[in-house]
Amino acid sequence: MQSRPTPPPRHRPHSPITRRSFAGLAGAIAATALAGCASQDTSTDLDTLQVWGGVPPENGPQALVDHFMEEHPDQKVVYTRFVNDDRGNLKVNTALQGGVDIDVFFTYDSSSLAMRSSSGMAADLGDLVRSTPELEPFLDTAEPKALFDGDTVTALATTKEPNVLLFNESMREEAGLELPDAWDLEEYLAAVRALTTEDRYGTYKLPDLPRIELGPNYWYADDGSNFEDPAFRHHFELSAQMIRDGQIFPWSQVLARQIEAYQQNNFIAGDFAIWGTAPFSLRFLNDSEQYPHDFLTACAPMPTVDGADWNSGVYGNHIQINAKSPKQELAQEFVKFWLLDGAADMAPGGKIPTLDNVDHEILLEAILGEGMETYFDVESFRRTLFENDPKLLADTDLTAVAEITQVYEQQRDVCWLLERSPERAIDTIHADADALIQRFRED
Repeated sequence: MQSRPTPPPRHRPHSPITRRSFAGLAGAIAATALAGCASQDTSTDLDTLQVWGGVPPENGPQALVDHFMEEHPDQKVVYTRFVNDDRGNLKVNTALQGGVDIDVFFTYDSSSLAMRSSSGMAADLGDLVRSTPELEPFLDTAEPKALFDGDTVTALATTKEPNVLLFNESMREEAGLELPDAWDLEEYLAAVRALTTEDRYGTYKLPDLPRIELGPNYWYADDGSNFEDPAFRHHFELSAQMIRDGQIFPWSQVLARQIEAYQQNNFIAGDFAIWGTAPFSLRFLNDSEQYPHDFLTACAPMPTVDGADWNSGVYGNHIQINAKSPKQELAQEFVKFWLLDGAADMAPGGKIPTLDNVDHEILLEAILGEGMETYFDVESFRRTLFENDPKLLADTDLTAVAEITQVYEQQRDVCWLLERSPERAIDTIHADADALIQRFRED
């Protein structure tokens, strides 16, 4: 099979932050991090609400803040953007611990969410949710949209982030395949095989099949980890076999060329025909200057697994209030505004609101961009993202999530490099995760 040109070298991402490592890291670099915040006014201004988020202000947050101040002319809100990476999140954590004037902040990854919620950084939003009828969906435990522990609610998801399968339409039509609007795992695997040729792979990698089958908190059981469930071993076995068969992208190239962070380059280059991703990736496909290509992209839903239909995407972009903020009442009013009246202001950034309170056509145009018919099969995106109503989740058990993630990814890598059997890799994950969960639950 022919190899594709190597993309330009990129900087290696930073190591993930863990709950246990955070304290040491914060102590070691607190001076540096706080120095980085020195340009901020670290004194508390009771008349100004300080909001920190990872979305560039021009992509919606500033319009929302301006909208809030128009409706609350006696209040001032300042939005500060941080880069949503390990370094940026550490800066936020250190600022929160160091007393920098932050009232409302956003959390995007599970590791930071676990640490901020369990360490007392985040205020309880339970009373706000229970006293606001429009926020009642955040109390749903069957399809969770918030992080809660009993009656305590420390984070509310502001966005829906479904996963979808993108098709290179030229390759799909050439293979004579129908574009599915619903399908199961076997139908999906048959399409991957049909799209595999000597010059390309059928897909980049398989969807997270255990997540689709098991849903939220799928790593955890009542007495420890859930990695004994056959779904995990099957996923590793199937992925390793399809790598051997040349049907999905070699994991050796993924690691060596750091493709995981830049998958759009290889999809646009035609290295694989099906790409599983989230709507935020679509911005690459309507940028003809930076990512020129001559094919349409269509959208299909995730396959079902043994009848289970969790999308594998999440409710994300969690909004939280600093537990130490002296402006709790104003902060709660702003959180409520962001979720309700302000949701439409975030559409230009392609953010699908958790509460589904923005017209779908406005969101579709925002997500696909100007001239969307030039790049996309628009109807397939409308159907998959909105009409099919993907079944999303938010994990509420984040015990040792950063540490388990590290173990899981290490074992996944050696398995998909074909250097360790799926059985041994999963057994190792299960044993290590059990030990981590026990240790954290004893703390």
